Amino acid sequence: MPATKLLYQSAIEKPFSRILVINTHADDLLIALSEKSEQLDLHQHFKPEHAALKKIGLNAVTGLSGLENAYDCILLLPSKNKQQTLGWIAEGMLRLNDGGAMIIACANGHGAKSYETALKTLAGNVVSRSKSKCRIFSATKTSTLSSDQLTEWLDTAKPKKVLSHNLIAQPGLFSWDHADIGSQLLIDHLPNNFSGTGLDLCCGYGLLSEHLLRTSPNISKLHMLEADRLALDCATQNTSPWQQKIQLHWLDATHDALPQKLNWIVCNPPFHTAQQRDVELGKTIVQRACQSLKRGGLLYLVANRKLAYERLMQAELHQCQTVIEANGFKVIKGTR
Repeated sequence: MPATKLLYQSAIEKPFSRILVINTHADDLLIALSEKSEQLDLHQHFKPEHAALKKIGLNAVTGLSGLENAYDCILLLPSKNKQQTLGWIAEGMLRLNDGGAMIIACANGHGAKSYETALKTLAGNVVSRSKSKCRIFSATKTSTLSSDQLTEWLDTAKPKKVLSHNLIAQPGLFSWDHADIGSQLLIDHLPNNFSGTGLDLCCGYGLLSEHLLRTSPNISKLHMLEADRLALDCATQNTSPWQQKIQLHWLDATHDALPQKLNWIVCNPPFHTAQQRDVELGKTIVQRACQSLKRGGLLYLVANRKLAYERLMQAELHQCQTVIEANGFKVIKGTR
């Protein structure tokens, strides 16, 4: 990813000693940066990226709140959500020493120009250059920093109760500000008599889990599995009335061991990796869901109607049927 390499290389070339990287992605240049700097703190809340960092011998925190240090430099890679990214920029500025530098790199097609404009609005000064279809830009923390803008961005990015679904969520999470069409279709066609032990696979902030626990009182245990630590933190709050029934898992559903011999699974499988469409991601998750059921166990999933999960499910399960197709989505039920 050119933006990642541009960002790390820019810091290697400058005399920074205490550095924080927000939304860190693994790269060989990061190892070189760690060897050069006196202190290098890393932040990453997404389990696959967090695991990739550990694989190259580096550790990362999942949240910024516990970092009290003052840094000479903050390096930042934007997420696909602008509100989340602006919140990170504000968090980073709070942790910079006076005179410290914030450096951001972003692909042109992912909003680089708008982030450059936002940083200038906040800090009042920006130095920018373009390379490899990316833009890398920086600002120095000075007395011109806009405290009103800082407060606004921090508040906007925080977890909050969303009126449309009455659950706690935050910018950056999938469909955080409303129940997405697919999940709502699945909710409308789930039975209300689940019992035993089940799994909400890729649970997000807990939209499906909260519904299941509220409508199926005979559930004895619900595993909630999610790769985004921020989503899982929200899901924990949204299912707190049933905390004795739930078990939370911060895992990568494509690689880590899943709970086994389950009575049932519900899932709205993702099919994007970062900014890119990734159909194989959804297929892998669906296949692993099928394999995690006990004999006679049920799988309910929702998918874009153009995604052909049925053939995969037919190969893994005893039965498979489409429950409904509507609004571009389909709910599929399978029995192992």
